[in-house]
Amino acid sequence: MAASSTTQSIPDATSITSATAAPGGALPGEDGDVPTIHEAVERFFGDLRLAPRSKKTYRHGVAKFLDHLATHEGIDPATAPVTALTVDHVTSFAAVIVPEDVRTPEEVSQMRTAQNNLAAVRKLCAFLAAFDLHPDLATDRMRVRIAAMMPRFTPPPPDVKLSDLERIVEFVRTTPVEEKPHLELRRLKVRAMILLMFRTGVRVSELCALRRRDIDLETGTASIYRAKGGKSRTVHFDVETAEALVAYWKKRGDEVRGSGALPALSGRDKVGVPGKGISPRTVEHIVAELCTLTGVESEVTPHSFRHGLATTMIHRRVRESTVQTVLGHASPQTTRIYVHQAARDIAEEYQDAFGQYTKPTTRIE
Repeated sequence: MAASSTTQSIPDATSITSATAAPGGALPGEDGDVPTIHEAVERFFGDLRLAPRSKKTYRHGVAKFLDHLATHEGIDPATAPVTALTVDHVTSFAAVIVPEDVRTPEEVSQMRTAQNNLAAVRKLCAFLAAFDLHPDLATDRMRVRIAAMMPRFTPPPPDVKLSDLERIVEFVRTTPVEEKPHLELRRLKVRAMILLMFRTGVRVSELCALRRRDIDLETGTASIYRAKGGKSRTVHFDVETAEALVAYWKKRGDEVRGSGALPALSGRDKVGVPGKGISPRTVEHIVAELCTLTGVESEVTPHSFRHGLATTMIHRRVRESTVQTVLGHASPQTTRIYVHQAARDIAEEYQDAFGQYTKPTTRIE
């Protein structure tokens, strides 16, 4: 079958929806018939319990795999039975997306994308085998074969310049008071948001999900519920962050009582109308805008503040286990990415040995 005749039926990352459910609420394949690959994927995402952003990443990875089946394997997921899938199909997909070596920044990015895509496909295959949709799919053999194909790769530490984050923090601390109420409300919101990310290291999805009742001003803590991996944890913040939150809530017009269900940070900036919580896209837009206003040229995102907190805690000799708990890392391996000699430390030790570096005075004509 030609690839061009199959790719038209492949759903994209956002079109794998419940539209394929059978009449009466039953999902395809539940009446004893072997479901198609597409129908099995729908059941997988229907049962998947992940944060929205993680589920979106998985959808994208699975959609790429389905496109690979149509383009390279001649299999139409919309009509082929799920039992047509083999370990060879998955390893063939891995061979296409995994770089041969990981040396350049572009290859590092490609490798991370490949890891995410393969994690989604492996989870799908594990679901198919566990729920007897494809009990003959050898997931253990798949895992071993994929591991053998992966190049040696240790993720480099995030390229986060603390000076850039501190410049943004200082900017929001010192912005002048606005005369118009909605602009002043926005100024206070941005200050509270940046300080909260800077001091707690929360993920952007966690930030957007916070309610006022999750934040305890008495103890300087915030409760993060059902975060990445379904785990909950407690994060800490300082007095400056607490005061910034109180100033924002007061300007927003929150009542002294009965405000616990309100979003900690609103999406809209209208006094007396808290509305819905801020969205990840809005947070990203605000951070990008602050980079422009402060002249920060490095690629700072909301997640950069999380990396910044981790790096700061490591610099201050905070125990690795404590950093792991604060950040909510499932594996200590993730935390150890930050346990390294930062470039600043290496430069200081090198210059202690060989003298302070100064820029050359001779100019190249």
